Amino acid sequence: MRHRLPHSASRRHALVLAAALCLGGLGHAATWASQRNAPATAASGPMPAAAKPATAWQSVSGKHTGSGVVLRYAVPEKMAVGEAITVRLQFSGVTAPDGATVEVRDRAARATLLALPLPAGEQRTIEVPYTGRADGIQFLDVTTTQAGRMTVVSVPLRVGTGELKLKPDGQRRTTAGGDAVISLPAASPGASR
Repeated sequence: MRHRLPHSASRRHALVLAAALCLGGLGHAATWASQRNAPATAASGPMPAAAKPATAWQSVSGKHTGSGVVLRYAVPEKMAVGEAITVRLQFSGVTAPDGATVEVRDRAARATLLALPLPAGEQRTIEVPYTGRADGIQFLDVTTTQAGRMTVVSVPLRVGTGELKLKPDGQRRTTAGGDAVISLPAASPGASR
């Protein structure tokens, strides 16, 4: 497989890309174009040719005390288990002179899919290939950090039926008034499950 770098890619980006391609089978790698507003791509191995495209952009409203980075995302409405899709993330509102950073984590796999700097004053679109591995709602956690402030946004991905799944130790009950209640055992702080 032959990979071509954009003509304007810096030597540092070329070295990072080469390392990412060499380690692609061992973990998640990130590649990006160095041209302003060119889409960046994060990949775990080669991206399938038939990845399902994203739908309309969704805006995320952030807290005033957060990072200040504006996130919009586009994901397909639904995907099948094992189907490859492309999650599109768009960032703007980077005002700190030293820029900001973004990290995208797959909550189910407990893995970092992408970690990149975001330059000040630029809008950037990143495409992240994703394959749903289980039926239900999966989440990608997008963390942005700017000037020491952080914001975490969970992007929902509907896989298969797209329904929320009850943890195995939870019990669904109905109250005398007809309200549905999910009962889960309590865990003490710091206890791992």
